[in-house]
Parts: sequence; structure tokens; C-alpha cells
Amino acid sequence: MNDDRPRAGCRSAAARRTNAAWWKQLALAVPLAAWIGAGCTNRLPLPDEPVAEGTGTGEIAYVVQYRWLDVPRFGDMVLTVGILFVVEDSTRVRAYISDKATPVVNQGFSLPDPVVVGGQTLGKPVQLAAGVDKTLWVAFREPSNRLVQFKLTSPPTDTGLWVDAWQVQSIGGIAADADSGFVYVSDERGNQVAKYEPTSAGGNRVALLAVQGNGDLTVREPRGLYCYGDSLLVVDSGKNWIQVISADVAHSGRGQVLGPIDEPLVLHDPVDAWVDASGRYYVAEQGRVLQITPQGQIKEIVTDLDTQAAALPAAVVANTTQVWVADPLGMRCTIYQINTVSEELP
Repeated sequence: MNDDRPRAGCRSAAARRTNAAWWKQLALAVPLAAWIGAGCTNRLPLPDEPVAEGTGTGEIAYVVQYRWLDVPRFGDMVLTVGILFVVEDSTRVRAYISDKATPVVNQGFSLPDPVVVGGQTLGKPVQLAAGVDKTLWVAFREPSNRLVQFKLTSPPTDTGLWVDAWQVQSIGGIAADADSGFVYVSDERGNQVAKYEPTSAGGNRVALLAVQGNGDLTVREPRGLYCYGDSLLVVDSGKNWIQVISADVAHSGRGQVLGPIDEPLVLHDPVDAWVDASGRYYVAEQGRVLQITPQGQIKEIVTDLDTQAAALPAAVVANTTQVWVADPLGMRCTIYQINTVSEELP
């Protein structure tokens, strides 16, 4: 995986700090100039929304692109087939057009409310994952813990495949293998991560990949999960870690993502994680969202310069240029975009 983006030139850290101070003076002017130069598009923030400034911790820097205000309380989110799927108020799953300045519901791809599968009404959706062949996995808590697969048609239809997660005490996160069709569940109270094979009869648990413990390849209060390649990125909330474990072999994998020796990765109450197409990690934790290399170096604090960033973000999804952050306490969802304006002095 390539951890470095092409850049206009190489500058020292001191030079970047000098440029950052200069840019802060122009923070209000740049967005207006960019807006005018772009033909007055709708990419300016909404009224009374501050524009993020500066250069962040690295050389990319994120700015607020859009902020969706007064939305229902967004829980887990997943970005797939260009659509943002969201758990709202723990009662329904809605689809949103992902790149609009204001929230626009895509009714055609939203799940029906209520969801009825096999003559049974399912309630309290809590987690989402993108599956194989343009499908969506939804974890429900009522009438019991189960995962159901939906084909992303308009409207979505259940495929008949599901997982009876009766062994799980509290679903902390789910993930799906985009190639094999296996699904994964983190059990926040049961302190384990399990792998399941879905079937039309409720599936089978095929492996316990991680169990309770304080060291590598064990977990405490695991939450967010993301499956990529043959690995799972696990938010090990009880230890304030993220870990990479094998998606196939129990008790194996890289273990804790440590960061550089001289600047180890320190997290604070992490809750969710995502991996973009370039291989970078995104972690939502108390008060901020981080972009991290697979080696554990913080490349950007995505929310660093946003004065209205979520105090307790619930979920994060991303592509290589944008990051979506759910803020249920503020009843908002903020979309951040990489600042592509050159940092060089004129």
C-alpha cells in the first residue's frame, strides 16, 4: 500500500509551520475566492458554519465541505455503491445521496420501515456492513441478535441469507468479506470477535478469531470492525487500541497498531474505524477523527480545525478525498474534504 500522496514539493516542518500561520490570516478569503473561481457552486459551507483553516498535522489538511444540520441521530454508517447508508435513531436504515450540501434521502434504496423478513418484524438496527455483490448487511437486536443480508435494489430485498447471532451478548460492530461472503461480529460485552458463514437457516459460527485478554490478538470491549483483504481492523475500545487480526485464522495477525517508536499511537475511547481504497485507516474517537497509516502514524487529524467537530462521534466512513462523521449528540453529519489548495507562499 502506498502511504504517501504526490505533493507539489518538499518542505521542512518549519517551513510548513510558517506557511500555516500565513494561511490562517487568509482563512476567510480563500473559501470565497475558491467559490467565485469555481463559478459560484454550492461548495461553500452553510450559513454560520465556520470554514476550517490551516494545514493540519500533515500536508493534506481537511476542511468542512458540508454540514448536515438537524438530522436524526445517526448511528453506524456505511458508504457503498455511492450511497451513504445510515442507522437512524436505532429504529430504521435510510439511504442518503452522499455528496449533497444538505441531507437528501434516497427513498428507493432505504430499507422499509418496519423491516419484515420471513413474516417476522425486525427492530432496533444497530450496525451496517457492505457485503459481496452489492449487498448490505444489517444487524438487528430485536427480536434477537441477527444479521440479515439485503440486495441493493430499489427497493432493497432480503437475499434469504442471515446469521443467528444468539451467542453474542452485545453487537459492537460488524464487517463483511467482499469476496467470500463471510461476516464478522464483535461482541462488546462478551469480549470476542467471531466469524460466521451465513445460510438461509441462520448460519454457522465457524471461528472465534479473538477472545478476551489484555495483549495482542485478544480484545476487551471490541466495537468497530472493518474487513479488508484477509484482515480485520478491530477497534479494541477497552484497551484504547486498534488491532489488525486475521480474518481467517484464529488468534493470529499483526496485533496492536503501535505507531512510530518516537511517536507511538495513543487513542482515547475509539469507537469506529474505516479503511479507504488507498489503505489508510480512519478512527473515530472522543473529540476527533484521525487518518492513520497502516504503520500507526497519524497523518491527519481530520477534525482538528473544525470548531464544531463532534464531541462524541459515533461512526466514520471515508473515500480517498472525503470523510463523513456522524454526530448523534449534535444531530449533525459533517463531510470533510481534502484541502487541495496549495500551501506555498505566493
